[in-house]
Amino acid sequence: MGKLFNRSSDNKNKRSFFDISDGNYDGADSYGFIKEEQTPQNRSIKRRKILSMVFAIVLGACLFGVIASLMFRFTTSLFEKGDDPKPVNVRPVTPTGSTNPGQGDTPLDPESFQALESAYAGVRAAAVRFNRCVAEVSAMNYTEDPVFTKKLAETREFFGVVFGNNGTDYLILVRNDSLDKPFQELNVNFNGGTVGEARVIARNSEVNIAVLAVSARDFSDYDKSGIGVVTCGDSGQCKMGSTLIALGCVNGHSLSENVGFITSERVTVYIRDDSLQLVETNMIRYDDAFGVVVNSSGEVVGIINDTFGKSNCLSFLAINSLSDLLDDMLNNHKTPVFGAMMSDISSFSRQKLGIKGGVLIEEVFKGTPADEAGLRKGDIILEAADETMFYVDQFNTKIRKNPDDEKLRIVYMRNGETYTIEVRLSYE
Repeated sequence: MGKLFNRSSDNKNKRSFFDISDGNYDGADSYGFIKEEQTPQNRSIKRRKILSMVFAIVLGACLFGVIASLMFRFTTSLFEKGDDPKPVNVRPVTPTGSTNPGQGDTPLDPESFQALESAYAGVRAAAVRFNRCVAEVSAMNYTEDPVFTKKLAETREFFGVVFGNNGTDYLILVRNDSLDKPFQELNVNFNGGTVGEARVIARNSEVNIAVLAVSARDFSDYDKSGIGVVTCGDSGQCKMGSTLIALGCVNGHSLSENVGFITSERVTVYIRDDSLQLVETNMIRYDDAFGVVVNSSGEVVGIINDTFGKSNCLSFLAINSLSDLLDDMLNNHKTPVFGAMMSDISSFSRQKLGIKGGVLIEEVFKGTPADEAGLRKGDIILEAADETMFYVDQFNTKIRKNPDDEKLRIVYMRNGETYTIEVRLSYE
């Protein structure tokens, strides 16, 4: 067998067909005719297999796409109505055929719709009535000019509400900060176009209200017929949830309005020699807003004032708490001045202090009768005019009713000691 697979001695340098001495198989080199016959055939088989696989994949994908498309069309047709599109009617319908297009064939509730219309009609009616009570104020300053006798240098326009007519003058409430400087001329444009020259008769910087007076003597009866005066109601009847209408310069524009309701209990605001009731609503608050809040009867129950409100909601001062102040301002009465800002003391605190009543002095204003009498912050006023004080409103009433020529006898406590003084009020 060894001889059979050995080459002749003449071919010693040639390798055996199965020479495994170096682990190499050399059949391919020695029998090239076999390689030339088998290699192309193997490649052709592999190529056919690959092409068959690709064709099968492409065919499967196409069949899947066709089946998916047919299924989509079939399922869609199950949910689509086969009816032809109906024409859209934009003409007004009769009341008996009224329907809500957004709810198919669901009819509107006529009573609910009428109630809504009635509510909005009430708002519109209140706005129309109130428009007769509004006024536009123009404030002007002039400078002298070498050529012209007068030259307009500055003008300012703001909103006002007609709050009274004393038979001689129309009395208009405006924001006090609108008159933050002296103006040479003030003109009021009433509803209907009637114009009159105004003068300032009262101002209160703490509540930011001023009163202008316009003489009605030169107005004709026709002019006067177009000017209205607001009617004040009882703000004490307004409770949480009560619906109100805000009218005036409500959103920064004259003759604007808003509708909302009360969202909180009254908050007491203390100012010099007085206390006010602040009421908050759900309406949006705008800077420099001014106007009135009216109830469902069209009566004024509050004055819009952004001086004290801290939130983003519209707040107003209850008209009941402003009645004394407005009475003095509108009638040009002299207002007595004590000169202190006070607050109520709770029953629990009074019990801890061992006192029956009392109001706490929060601040004493310099140069006022209270300051000159030696009163300080933290003092507790126990009595005024021989009457025990329980509330700030009670003390303020004593101040207002004190005779002009009499001193006000006051008993107060400081650091547990009781003192008695007499204070002579001033007037402004």
